[in-house]
Amino acid sequence: MRNHARMLAILLSILLSSLGALLVVPPPGSAAVPDQLTRQHLLTLGDYESVYPTLRQPSRVVLRSPLFAPRGCEDQGQVVRGSTRILGGLSTGARRRSVVLIDQNLVRFDTRAQARSVVGRYRHFSKACVGDVRTDDGEGGRVLLKNRAWQPPRVGDQSAGMLIGWFSFGSATWRRVLAVRVGRTVSVLDVSFADVRPPQGPVLDLGGLALDRLG
Repeated sequence: MRNHARMLAILLSILLSSLGALLVVPPPGSAAVPDQLTRQHLLTLGDYESVYPTLRQPSRVVLRSPLFAPRGCEDQGQVVRGSTRILGGLSTGARRRSVVLIDQNLVRFDTRAQARSVVGRYRHFSKACVGDVRTDDGEGGRVLLKNRAWQPPRVGDQSAGMLIGWFSFGSATWRRVLAVRVGRTVSVLDVSFADVRPPQGPVLDLGGLALDRLG
């Protein structure tokens, strides 16, 4: 009788262990909980200075900000939050014909398809939305946007780009945007120069460093 009770106890223990394993392991095809993106995944000040050694008075901030990705050819971006996100922003002392601002948005999605779709929106913008657009700065000031095509070479699993000139009150700022995907994660670099177009090479170098940070 005691042997019989002991055998039942062993079988019950095995059953409970198996049930626990089923509860921990997600069923096939289900999305796992995404790893949280942290400041360790962002480009560092040293990364920026390795590509732009003449940075002047750089100041860096880290925020939990959403990405504003293109929505068709509209001049206002659409909010993209993903499953986890983080932003690293770098501003510099004002100087003509050089870097004035760099933003890096990292967004991780539940699926690769969602990440591919976001990068595809940048590619569509650079193909279908080339031209000049007259708009405003949100405070009544007139702005001329010059949208120019930029199809960067492939970086990571997928990449796309935009080149936009912002002309307002006699000044010009050019933005070169590089969206790079690795798996379910998208890195969007937005590099702004005063008066001139940001050269392609350093932006692509930053895109490669961004992938290294993501591992």
